[in-house]
Amino acid sequence: MQDHKAAWASQLAPEAAKRPANKGRARAARKAPVLQREQALAVYRLMLLSRRLDDVEIILKQQNATYFQISGAGHEATLATASLYLRPGHDWFFPYYRDRALCLGLGITPTDMLLQSVGAAADPASGGRQMPSHWSSPARHVVSEASTVGTQFLTAVGCAEAGVLQAAANGQATPKFAADEVVYCSAGEGATSQGYFFEALGTACMGRLPVIFHIEDNGYAISTPVSQQTAGGNISVLCQGFPNLLRLEFDGCEPNACAAAWQEGVRYARARRGPVLMHAHVVRSYSHSLSDDERVYRSRSEIDAAAQRDPLRQFVQTLQRTYNVDASHLQEVADSVAAELREARDTALAAATPQARSIHRYVYSPRVDPCSAAFDSPSSAAATAAPDRTMVDLLGAC
Repeated sequence: MQDHKAAWASQLAPEAAKRPANKGRARAARKAPVLQREQALAVYRLMLLSRRLDDVEIILKQQNATYFQISGAGHEATLATASLYLRPGHDWFFPYYRDRALCLGLGITPTDMLLQSVGAAADPASGGRQMPSHWSSPARHVVSEASTVGTQFLTAVGCAEAGVLQAAANGQATPKFAADEVVYCSAGEGATSQGYFFEALGTACMGRLPVIFHIEDNGYAISTPVSQQTAGGNISVLCQGFPNLLRLEFDGCEPNACAAAWQEGVRYARARRGPVLMHAHVVRSYSHSLSDDERVYRSRSEIDAAAQRDPLRQFVQTLQRTYNVDASHLQEVADSVAAELREARDTALAAATPQARSIHRYVYSPRVDPCSAAFDSPSSAAATAAPDRTMVDLLGAC
């Protein structure tokens, strides 16, 4: 099977000729590092923390201490780098289940994530009632995702539109949407086949809304290759006709290439020039989830080729060659990550599960009874003397 990176390059040749500026910047990012040494080390630690947290969850799942596991392995570089340019508590975030590295970068802790994994009552995202990898944090403006794939696109655009309208509403007692706030929304390339995506993209483009659509393209929608899922096999090419849309396609496994793209994309959205399509080519280093075995539908040679692009493996080499980081420093980082995760794991495993009687909490309001007499009102339909009205007529009269 043809190497994914080579396939991507050959597939994009016509598009690259149309957009030499964008592609030129991506190539330049590989020649000269965009990240400063301390930034690069911070990104590396975040990437390693995310990967090792996935590994901890996998072990817990094998021990039946958690119920499900889906990883962000292979996606870490673009996500960790994005956290350098986005602002928790200022911008708004509608992540999807592979965005572990971003959420860690925004301040959600490994302990928070493992409390959700084991279904603990102390889980700050849902009190142990949501499935793993559905992180949220009101203080950081991280919105809990729905499990239905792709629905985050429309809610993200609604958030941006509401914010812009609030900012324009003078004298209203509502929180103001700052002039440079942006809304982040992410998904895999498979989710872009949903109607939600195109409806959201169209609305964002018409309103020049500050939405960043981060498409993490690992080449597979579970077991379906992108060539069979996306028309033409490339969402950037498919979206080239949308007005006001900045399309940035880049190597999502290389942090400096990611940094160049994120700098440009966030700047464009903050300036209110329109939405941004951040198309990151990543790899899926593990199977889709622990309920899946990619060896059934991917050849050994393809899996090996993806392993060569593994962002952690590549970035270790970059740190050593470009930033002169020695092996002892990398070991210190690894030891620090291991210690942090041991403490988080022990805390999560010792945490209590929710009490059975709490199952109905937050399903309905604890203060308002919609069936009470407070909501009684005379029917406008009954007051109208019109016999034999249809159901449609009666609904319209309510």
